[in-house]
Amino acid sequence: MEEAIEKLEQRITDLIRVCEEMNQENQLLRSDREMLRQEVKSLQEKNRIARGRVEQIVARLKSLES
Repeated sequence: MEEAIEKLEQRITDLIRVCEEMNQENQLLRSDREMLRQEVKSLQEKNRIARGRVEQIVARLKSLES
């Protein structure tokens, strides 16, 4: 009976350790996801600005053709 309790305690300890590791990994993944969202937002803004500049250049080129 004592041996069964010790095995159960060890399994519970192992499960607690795995849960803690998974919680840490989950936090890291959430942090990475947020960082990537911010990066995407920044890249979208840079893309919008670049598109505007290209459109201005095209408009100036078209006005030079006339």
